[in-house]
Amino acid sequence: MINSERPRFATTPTGLYLIGVCMLLLSLLLSLTIGDYQLTLKEVWSVLINPSKSQASFVVWELRLPRLTLAIIAGTTLGIAGAIIQAVTQNELASPSLVGVSSGAALAIVLVLTFTGLSTYFQFIAGIFGGALAMSVTLWLSWKQKLEPVNLILSGLCVSLFCAAATTLLLISVSTDTRGLFYWLLGSVANRTWQHVSLLAPIALLGLILCALLARPLTVLQLDSDVVNSIGGSVKRWRIQTLTVAVVLTSATVAVTGPIAFVGLVAPHLCRTLLPKHLAYEYRYVLFGSALSGAVLVSMSDLLANYQEIPVGILCVLFGGPSLVWLIQSRYQQASI
Repeated sequence: MINSERPRFATTPTGLYLIGVCMLLLSLLLSLTIGDYQLTLKEVWSVLINPSKSQASFVVWELRLPRLTLAIIAGTTLGIAGAIIQAVTQNELASPSLVGVSSGAALAIVLVLTFTGLSTYFQFIAGIFGGALAMSVTLWLSWKQKLEPVNLILSGLCVSLFCAAATTLLLISVSTDTRGLFYWLLGSVANRTWQHVSLLAPIALLGLILCALLARPLTVLQLDSDVVNSIGGSVKRWRIQTLTVAVVLTSATVAVTGPIAFVGLVAPHLCRTLLPKHLAYEYRYVLFGSALSGAVLVSMSDLLANYQEIPVGILCVLFGGPSLVWLIQSRYQQASI
């Protein structure tokens, strides 16, 4: 079972959700008002309730609101996927990129963009297919070892490295200009439209609904495999079912935004840090808390990235990396006391 010794700024689950909602509201206010075209709160409210053909209405409805909405949705899906993968692998350093899903989806989309130039819809389908194929290879490699967490991680790491290498080789081999693809591989929600939101929103909604159904199996999976089997559970089936959800959430997000690193890794950590110790591995709270944490992380990072049009994936790493290091160091300092 995952070590639960960690630093805490404990609050109740309700408190965690309130903090997340307040941070999202702050992100909403700042994202809609601040930018090259400055708007007051009164102007924003006016165009929200009464859209028109004015420049302010265009900026809010066609530029800022789709971008913010997509950032929140992407953070939500990656947060849930990260929590699921950490639960299944029983490893707090696991993430969608570690088990090959992100790299597989990215490779499939780069192939589609490089050789076919198909529409956004087909790119979306290709991303889900690529992530699912990569995860299938990971499961196949670890099947004989009964999908044990360590074998899952090692197999996923091999698949991830292979897909990343194949993507890089493809980009440096083709004769066409690939600067746009390199930028996409950093993860971004810039220049996205309501079409992108409409593709990812149903997947995110399905993920939130499934959180309620997955909570108990994920909590039980923290027990030893023999204990789970003795109480009538099926470790293999639950791992495959929950990983399938994580694969779809991650692959769909990568297809729309590109690989946004660190969110699936850091969001569950932030959630567990704010939850009381006895609830830190109750997945009925962790899944929703991770979704909120991921949404806040991506939306706040994109708020800062918007100033220089830096890919949000870079900001997530710059913020998420030090935060994760601090959490890990604090955890071991507390464990040594």
